[in-house]
Amino acid sequence: EKMGVDVMRWMYSIQNVEQNLLFGYNMADDVRKKMITLWNVYSFYATYASVDGFSPEKNPLNFKSLTILDRWIISKTHQLLEVAESSLKDYRVDLFMKSFEFYLEELSNWYIRRNRRRFWKSEDDQDKNNAYATLYHILSLSIKSVAPVLPFISEYIYQNLIRNSEGSVPESVHLCDYPQPDKALIDIQLINSVDSLKKCVELGRSARSQSNIKIRQPLEKVFYAIEDNTVAGFFEKNKNIIIDELNVKSIERITEKDDLIKYAIKPNLRTLGKKYGKGLSEIKELLNQNNPSEIVLSLQSDGEIILKDGEFVLYKEDVFIETEATSGFAAASDSGITVGLQIELTKDLILEGIVRDIVRKVQSMRKSAGYAVEDRIKVSWDFDGEMLDAVTKFKEYFLTETLTRVVSKNLFDEDYSEEYEVSNNKYLLKIKKVQGEV
Repeated sequence: EKMGVDVMRWMYSIQNVEQNLLFGYNMADDVRKKMITLWNVYSFYATYASVDGFSPEKNPLNFKSLTILDRWIISKTHQLLEVAESSLKDYRVDLFMKSFEFYLEELSNWYIRRNRRRFWKSEDDQDKNNAYATLYHILSLSIKSVAPVLPFISEYIYQNLIRNSEGSVPESVHLCDYPQPDKALIDIQLINSVDSLKKCVELGRSARSQSNIKIRQPLEKVFYAIEDNTVAGFFEKNKNIIIDELNVKSIERITEKDDLIKYAIKPNLRTLGKKYGKGLSEIKELLNQNNPSEIVLSLQSDGEIILKDGEFVLYKEDVFIETEATSGFAAASDSGITVGLQIELTKDLILEGIVRDIVRKVQSMRKSAGYAVEDRIKVSWDFDGEMLDAVTKFKEYFLTETLTRVVSKNLFDEDYSEEYEVSNNKYLLKIKKVQGEV
């Protein structure tokens, strides 16, 4: 019931008070999903910290040994606190909550997802403690920042997260001082570089989607074109993130984005006819004379196209942009970044794609069997043909991803089994939890 109140408060707070509130079940459902995301972020930390016995008091945040993504999410958190400070002073809680929603999405779908393996690994090393300390730091600040808007869930998380971890803290989140941003922890260049890297990944996924190549199918190479040499250098230093996110074998920067994607620019007769009337034919001619790539770049960076020394100014709604990837590529472009995926598939790439699908199936079975995230398992299957070739060639990958200790010919006392249908062939998969070390 209290969580329902917070959902309503979230829904109202996101609305600019100068506008009418559009109320409905779909809107409430959207907010409820965001509330669940917030809860899942807290639950993720609480689950793993409890398993490992992590203590934030014994393991304070060591800023000198943090990863790129640790420093990025800390920068983002203190940047959020800047928005909170200015927005609440201006009585614009809606601006803060919109920033909080975007921040929550980045925290959940980028930082935590990219760092799950650091929490999963068995050894309690400095890197793992850094991950815990970072997540504790940003959760503590973000919960306090949103407490005036979401009083119940923030109080629940505060009691379980902070009161159970630190000795001398206020009795309630609502007795805490409102968190202040530490400008020294906001690295604007790092934020720009990581955000650009995220955009590169998003474009790569968009290119995959257009070509109907699923993300679990490995590809040979991704190419990208970008003007900013600082960001390009960051991409090179952190290329393993892009390679992993896009499931490719290698990455390469190219100088001409026209090698990856072609544009066709057409005027929107409806909007331009109202603005310029008789000048429409001249606008058509000017658009044809200009380099389509330069027009798109101008729209992406400046939001406008200036023609004939300012006589004609076109905005995004004034043109239609048609894109086509060059032969052998799937490509997408936005925000000054163009990404192209080499889509030719070799035999090994096909087999690796098959084993990744099998991994997904076993992960789903683990969940259905009610296994804990750290449980080790035994597996059996009756694969043949390409399926058998795939799990044989990429056996180590399968074992690592699924926490499998033993592959048997047939389990007779399995905990759980499922039929797995692929290309009109049916196979039987069985799993069993391993008791003790194997």
